[in-house]
Amino acid sequence: MLIWDEKYSTGVAQLDKQHKSLFQYTNDLGEHIKNNFGSQETTNNMVQFLERYIKAHFNQEEACMHKYLCPIATKNKDAHQKFILTFKAAQEKIKNEKTSNKALKELHCFLEKWIREHLCKIDVQLKPCVH
Repeated sequence: MLIWDEKYSTGVAQLDKQHKSLFQYTNDLGEHIKNNFGSQETTNNMVQFLERYIKAHFNQEEACMHKYLCPIATKNKDAHQKFILTFKAAQEKIKNEKTSNKALKELHCFLEKWIREHLCKIDVQLKPCVH
């Protein structure tokens, strides 16, 4: 289970709110998997949430990094592009009933790693630029 801590703050309230929702989403996805994947409708809703999150959050975060002249802005944008490719591949596997459960587990592991390695190490580098 992932727990938000203020040390993960970017200094931008809207981005932090979005990051908190990603923590919650990842925890919810873990519960969905633990509960034998529930309904296909729930799975579809979870995938749609992440798709909307990516579109809204990545654009906003990249704009903030540019606005505040964050030195890792390019690295962040490149990481987002790789995330999108990974998500699209998972999304295709999830559509196929034979690979859906395995793909959801892989997506969950990827998200946990993303939060630990990207959000908690890269995104937080925006904070000194904001203040």
